[in-house]
Amino acid sequence: MTALYRHEHLIESTAQLFAAAGLDRPIAQTVAEILVEAELLGYDTRGLQFIPVYIKNIENGETKRQDKPGILRDGGNTLLLDALGLPGQWATVQALEMAQARLAEQGVVTVVVRNCANISCLATYAKRAADFGSLAIITTSSPTHGVVAPPGGKQGRVSTNPMAIGIPTEAHPILIDTSTASVSNRQIERTRRAGARLAQPVLMGPDGKPSDDPNAFYGDPKGAIMPVGGVELGHKGFAFSLMVEALTTSLAGVGRAEQGDGSNVFLQLIDPAAFRGVEAFRGETSALGDWCRDALPIDLAKPVRMPGDRAHHCWQDRIENGVSLHAEVPDLFAPVFARYGIDAPKPI
Repeated sequence: MTALYRHEHLIESTAQLFAAAGLDRPIAQTVAEILVEAELLGYDTRGLQFIPVYIKNIENGETKRQDKPGILRDGGNTLLLDALGLPGQWATVQALEMAQARLAEQGVVTVVVRNCANISCLATYAKRAADFGSLAIITTSSPTHGVVAPPGGKQGRVSTNPMAIGIPTEAHPILIDTSTASVSNRQIERTRRAGARLAQPVLMGPDGKPSDDPNAFYGDPKGAIMPVGGVELGHKGFAFSLMVEALTTSLAGVGRAEQGDGSNVFLQLIDPAAFRGVEAFRGETSALGDWCRDALPIDLAKPVRMPGDRAHHCWQDRIENGVSLHAEVPDLFAPVFARYGIDAPKPI
């Protein structure tokens, strides 16, 4: 039988752990909330699996323990923030709240954050923004992690460069969370630990040949991840990756030509009220979603879904009945909780 955990208990225990590791309590709370919200949405490679590496980075000083992002430039409807090495969840939520506070007056607000730690699941921020009523675009890159090879190359040059879009409707939001890479770092790690093969040959081995062996990624010489589209169509995925680089690293002005630390984030909120109006916007997005769902399915037992449908139902189920964690996650975080003398989350 699958163990289930109350999301409130997961948040509280995880916040206690990060506070014990040295994060200010508000920062620890925010990190815990975002990681658990990822689990609620069903993104289990971008949730509590991060606990061990986040704690390690706090302990070794790679992640800063306290402060707020500094404002480097304020243009009213544009902001450039320096996260100073703070946890990415804290920096991104701060950016989101600053954008929300200005949105009614500005109509469109864009915030770029530089030098933060990993921000984990982008869908969590997109959902918060969409629930607020705004159309949201968020993307991130990590210039120091060159793992995705450009088309025709066999060495990693850019990060996986994910992006998310939150689109309000008359019901739950359309929620897009995707990557410009064929597979995430976390999925490669998990598959390797399981001694398994990836579902598709989405890696480029050091010999320049496609591979489904996660060990090819960690070899010496090191392999790389292929962009979305693989060998034949990877130029399309890589084009979107370059777009992410321009929105994050280039607008932040740090990471390539100028050395930076950590990740850069692009966040844009758009208020439908500044255009045709909220009612018209939601009417169109809802009609689009319904039109797509009404398409005749290939398999009658599997109705057509819109991005965010599965996450919405997963969120509702896990709020009501409890969160099911991937089998390896409790084993990954239990030693960390024990080391700090804090009770690890217990199943219901």
